[in-house]
Amino acid sequence: MRQQRKEKDRRITVLIITICAMMTFPILMIPVGLRESTPPGVLVGRAYADAYPYSDQEEEKLVEDWALAANTSDTVDPDTDPASDTTVDPEVTSDPNADPTVEPDATGEDDPIDPNEPDEPEEPDMPIQTVDPETGRVLIEVGEGEAAVDESYIDETAQREKKYADLMTAQIIQTYDDSDLPIEMLDTSAFIPTDEQFFIKTTKTILKEHPNMDAVTVASIARSTEVTRVAKGDTWSLIRTKDGVEGYVLTASLSVEPVFNEINRTVWVDASGLKLRSEPNTNCEVIKELKRWTRLHCSGISNDQWYKVTLDDGTEGYVYVSYTTRKAPPTPTPKPTPTPKGTKSSGSGGKTKKGNSNPPPKITGVNGESIVNIAKSMLGVDYVWCGESKGGVDCSGLVVYCYRQVGLGVPHQSNSIKTRGTGVSRSELTLGDVIVYDLKGGDGVADHVAIYAGNGQVIHASSSKDAVVYGRLDMGTILTYRRFIRS
Repeated sequence: MRQQRKEKDRRITVLIITICAMMTFPILMIPVGLRESTPPGVLVGRAYADAYPYSDQEEEKLVEDWALAANTSDTVDPDTDPASDTTVDPEVTSDPNADPTVEPDATGEDDPIDPNEPDEPEEPDMPIQTVDPETGRVLIEVGEGEAAVDESYIDETAQREKKYADLMTAQIIQTYDDSDLPIEMLDTSAFIPTDEQFFIKTTKTILKEHPNMDAVTVASIARSTEVTRVAKGDTWSLIRTKDGVEGYVLTASLSVEPVFNEINRTVWVDASGLKLRSEPNTNCEVIKELKRWTRLHCSGISNDQWYKVTLDDGTEGYVYVSYTTRKAPPTPTPKPTPTPKGTKSSGSGGKTKKGNSNPPPKITGVNGESIVNIAKSMLGVDYVWCGESKGGVDCSGLVVYCYRQVGLGVPHQSNSIKTRGTGVSRSELTLGDVIVYDLKGGDGVADHVAIYAGNGQVIHASSSKDAVVYGRLDMGTILTYRRFIRS
């Protein structure tokens, strides 16, 4: 049983392989005779003729019992021969007196004819064969009438005409101007709309009114500037600056990545916990967090947004420009060695050490008067950078110390104090308000603070006098007046 099953499976496998071969053979024969300028129709015809050559063997013709089997080529037209009898076969007998129901056989004897038996059809004429003059193979025509000629496999001149011959074609050639820059081939109406961010990577890029170097110049854009591309042509792009100015630039002048201009600059971190990143974007890895006043050596700047920096330990990365400052932090003044009370210092002038011999302040509540009394109690205390105690204070440290004594918290940084509390006008000034100054360069950066003591005077920690002293209200450019006590 198992042997019979294997034999049956083998036969089925052979049958399947044979059928697949018969189906794929004509397709495999298509490349036969392939040559340059030979129409595809002729190639298919040659392959078909080679796969299925014409056979002279007479095919069996099946005629149904109910079919009309008269042969029009052998039937006599009664209109042209009135004496003819349509029931008589002219090839069987020419005797007009012969019995139409009798047909002579090979022996000359008459046999009865079955009236229900249909006549045998005559063999049709053989079709005219067309031979390919190059291969000598018979070609096959398909279709009827004119279609047979148009769809023929015969290699004629008309067959070589392409169906898309009426379509307009053109040859595109890139042209260049006198400066060897590409000329835009597309009309601006055919530009593809986009909304992409790019950076200018060429120096002194010119923004044009039209995509042509001879057009009117709209503006000049600095290298590394970030722009938005709103439409793209073949060699030019329509861009928009942050100021809303639009114009055309060469696409080759745009870069997807930020472009850095080389600089040699030293800056310091002006915020707590500034992130040093591996790439100039906020989606990349954070290398470390930097403390305030960390020194950074800048080697590049991009779009006034990112610095490429190196730390003192050699670590490289990128930081945001707005969280740095180019002003060096104040240098702390070394605290002198204390000397016993009543003795003179080692100085030649016999000057005693600055100190605080003031009585304890009078605190009457959370009000400006208490703040001023606390500040007066700090007069003469040494100036110590980042200090905020009786052992020494800097300008913002004095403010922090005074307000802390009445239970209020103030940030220890002049630029932070500038935006805290409530802003008041000069005419509204009262005791204990904080005055924020810009004493260095007039760039709007807060670098000093003081406590208003009334009568146009302030109390502040002076780095130049190295102590807490009185000062004039208008000793420098005032940025703002801040109030931290609610009335």
